Amino acid sequence: MGELAVDSVSRPAAEPISDRDLCALVDGLLLEQGRLDPLGLLLAAGLLAYQDYEAWRTGRRAGIEDALHRPPAEVSILLERSGAYARRQGLAAVPSDHRGWGAFDRPLQVGNDPRLVEACAHVFAPPPDRHQMDLFHDSSALLLEEEIRRSLADRRIDRARDQLARLMRQDPHHTRVRGFLRLIQSVDETGSGSAKERLGELDGLEPLARQLLGHRARDFLAPLWTDLAERLSGQPFDQAAPRLHASHAWARAGRWDAVRESIESEPDWLAEPALVLAHAEGAWRLGLVAAAHRDWVGLCWDHPDAAERAIGSATFPDQHLAGHWKRFLDLDDELETEDFPAWFLLQDRGAAATTPDAAPEDDRGAAYRLLHRLVTGDDRIELRRELSEIHPALLRMYLDQKS
Repeated sequence: MGELAVDSVSRPAAEPISDRDLCALVDGLLLEQGRLDPLGLLLAAGLLAYQDYEAWRTGRRAGIEDALHRPPAEVSILLERSGAYARRQGLAAVPSDHRGWGAFDRPLQVGNDPRLVEACAHVFAPPPDRHQMDLFHDSSALLLEEEIRRSLADRRIDRARDQLARLMRQDPHHTRVRGFLRLIQSVDETGSGSAKERLGELDGLEPLARQLLGHRARDFLAPLWTDLAERLSGQPFDQAAPRLHASHAWARAGRWDAVRESIESEPDWLAEPALVLAHAEGAWRLGLVAAAHRDWVGLCWDHPDAAERAIGSATFPDQHLAGHWKRFLDLDDELETEDFPAWFLLQDRGAAATTPDAAPEDDRGAAYRLLHRLVTGDDRIELRRELSEIHPALLRMYLDQKS
């Protein structure tokens, strides 16, 4: 349900990021944003949830240090590594402060850890070209345009409106005036029209916001999606209109805790593959890897076709699980998608966190429960014999690993 772009999580937050992956992550951010912002890196690496970052920017959280998915010392080292790589690319460190958004326009504190605070105190950007700087500073229209962008992303709509009025007086035919007007109008129209109409408006607004605001389009759009999610709260899931469920709007707002809560309020959400997938993505983006695996594994039993499409997709977030899925498909044994949870259990004993109680009441569920007992230490001959009767291929694989 959510976007999977540079800001998506490509690894569990608890998994160390290799130098190669970190360089690729930094390169992606530089390509998208033109600079390296430490906070943007934390969001892209899955070490900071957007909902916590937004709460900090809007004054609902005192700092981000206690919201990180890894200890501050580890995060500081990661940021220092990324900064060193940025310097090797010829980027310069530029001091950066942090201010709140909207009415909460005041300096923000990252936390109390000195090393973390220092690691977040600079952004890395190309050294300015003198000629380009002169052109920029000689154009008040360019300055106003940049101020409008910043005000919209910082959710200071009245300031953006005043600056846009100045730009219109100075250059009534400016190419971006109509686009900026549409963004401001979308905020003014919050709460109007039907939820279906608003969904269509926001879908159409997103390309424009990305064009005008770049990587900060999400900061502008998130409260608009939040408003829609609140309007859809309590509306039951409809297969004919799955995007008119609060979970979809919460995902677009980056509020993954609310995604999971809205789905869990559905009495039979496990019967809807779209909701199971959104629930799993929410867990993944919050760093709840075991919970995400429970959802994806359960999908293999309950909705195998949906599981095949999701796990085999190029945008599937868990590359660790996706790699196992590819190896599973290459097996000579005639295993079905419903067998993947048991096979995955043999490859990754951490998957034992998936409770056997969630397995279905059929032979494949029984095979999973037996294998779960075997791999977690109850290696009795009777259990091996039972598994052999139900699923001899799984027992053979288990014994091959034991030998």
